[in-house]
Amino acid sequence: MAANQQSREPANRDGGNAHPDLDLARIRRLIDELDAEVANAPADADGVQDLKDEIATLRAVLDAPKQKSGWIADGLHTIGVQLEQTAKSVRGEVMRESVFVAEIGRILGL
Repeated sequence: MAANQQSREPANRDGGNAHPDLDLARIRRLIDELDAEVANAPADADGVQDLKDEIATLRAVLDAPKQKSGWIADGLHTIGVQLEQTAKSVRGEVMRESVFVAEIGRILGL
């Protein structure tokens, strides 16, 4: 009985399946769109390279043979935070940052 109960509990911070209902296709579309938007931002603006790196990291997690939804959720959260910080320095360049932040929130159930 304990083993059964344990398997139903959300995974801890080891990258397990804390969010098993994540829509990977939706996340991939969001990341593709965000990547295209960030490509328009000045490369030397504060935070742009960090945001690009976070997008690349999340892509690698999504492309891994065994996806860990906890890692995907953490990556989305990090991208949302980084996007909000970066948008302040490139205001007018990445016009739709609030759209992406809102979509990340919906995906994560926030």
